[in-house]
Amino acid sequence: MKNKILLVDDEEGIRKVLGISLADSGYDVLTAENGDEALRIFRNEHPDIILSDIKMPGMNGIELLKQIKQESPDTEVILITGHGDMELAIKSLKHEATDFITKPINDDDLEKALQKSRDKLILRQQLREYTENLESLVQQKSEKLRKIENLATEAETQVFDEMPCHITVHGRNFKLMAANRLFRETFDFDAGALCHKVFKGSDQPCQECPVTKTFEDGQSHHSEMLLTPKQGKPISVLALTSPMKDASGTINRVLTMFTDISELADMQDHLSSLGLMVSSVSHSIKGLLTGLDGGVYLLSSGFSKEKPEQIGEGLEIVKLMVGRIRNMVLDILYYAKERDLKMETVKLRAFAEEVADVIAAKAKEQSLELTRRIDPDLKTFRMDADQIHSALVNILENAVDACVEDRSKPSHQIIFSVGQDDTHFIFDIQDNGTGMSEEIREQIFTLFFSSKATRGTGIGLFVSKKIIHQHGGTIDVTSEPGKGTHFCIKLPKNVGEGSASSGLKR
Repeated sequence: MKNKILLVDDEEGIRKVLGISLADSGYDVLTAENGDEALRIFRNEHPDIILSDIKMPGMNGIELLKQIKQESPDTEVILITGHGDMELAIKSLKHEATDFITKPINDDDLEKALQKSRDKLILRQQLREYTENLESLVQQKSEKLRKIENLATEAETQVFDEMPCHITVHGRNFKLMAANRLFRETFDFDAGALCHKVFKGSDQPCQECPVTKTFEDGQSHHSEMLLTPKQGKPISVLALTSPMKDASGTINRVLTMFTDISELADMQDHLSSLGLMVSSVSHSIKGLLTGLDGGVYLLSSGFSKEKPEQIGEGLEIVKLMVGRIRNMVLDILYYAKERDLKMETVKLRAFAEEVADVIAAKAKEQSLELTRRIDPDLKTFRMDADQIHSALVNILENAVDACVEDRSKPSHQIIFSVGQDDTHFIFDIQDNGTGMSEEIREQIFTLFFSSKATRGTGIGLFVSKKIIHQHGGTIDVTSEPGKGTHFCIKLPKNVGEGSASSGLKR
């Protein structure tokens, strides 16, 4: 059976050429020249896959994607973008687009995106068949468990209690009538209690409650939900219901079986984050390689023309690009693999001077004033020096970038202060650069968020916060557009107590 595909583009030539290519590949091709027409065709023809340009008159590709996903979450949508629209393309992934490809369209990239769509359609069909088989199995099991309310023998009670999944029996009005042993051990259960109170500690019934639907139509239903056990974090489960009827055929109970899918949900989140990281990093690397090419060109040209100033300019660009690539790789490595703390005793004053020295050269190149305010009474501190060093340098480099970007002031200053109180060592980093709006400030530690366009991956500050929290510390940020930003990092003095000494460093 052919997959039906809807091709949406406001350029007739692209629709014709791409339509012929898709038809030759075995697709049943429908075409539309704008978003409104695409929605009409979609509602009438129900295509499996939609291939749409992002930028079109009227309804653009992102708006079309949102509307289609609202009406049919299972429809696969691939978006076509120009090289200048990568932020829109990455945004489309957050709205559950299957993939995006860039113009001019590469046949291999298109085929990979289409194959991904076909694979997801096949997987969804297999899951649907599996669910149907599971519902049939549950139906069979529920028939054997219909007598739970009138258990007559100890053997029947044991079967119910020994089932290797969580099982509950619901009466009407959201009341729990019975639960097997595993459920009673995991959750606070009392017969007659409201199920949403037991499941989530909520006073309100769950939205789209599968138990309510089963009471209404007598059919099995399934739903993903988060349950809150007596101990530990919430768990993701697949809830599957089955009606239980009395002798007259009236549904008076609903049996619900819960399957723990927490690992599957974690894997899905990880894969989604990985996809965003690959997209974000790939575009950042493109920009860095372009800058590197420019620096190499200036070097080559300077040597051939014997122009020392051009050689120097090219060398500085190469050094800058190599430094950014190095920082990006280190951030990615830290994100990709959890790293245990390697605690060591550090002379804190010397350590702080070393951190300042790293950023001093960069500040001087940009004609920025770097002021150090390091407490002379600082003694020693146990920490993972390499990680804290990386976190502080990352924040300081952001301060430098914020000052360089600011054209509204005649001069700029970065203040790096290191002090202490009774319980904490305190690192303050202040700049009078561009500053941030409240909206941006609330997102700066979010993975893959960057306000630097192609010059940032959105990993650095996420990693810095992770390092500080791993040391038991805190990081607070205040900022105002046009006035600058203040980072305050506090590390508890007792971090790492009890760890084996590894010698005095720095």
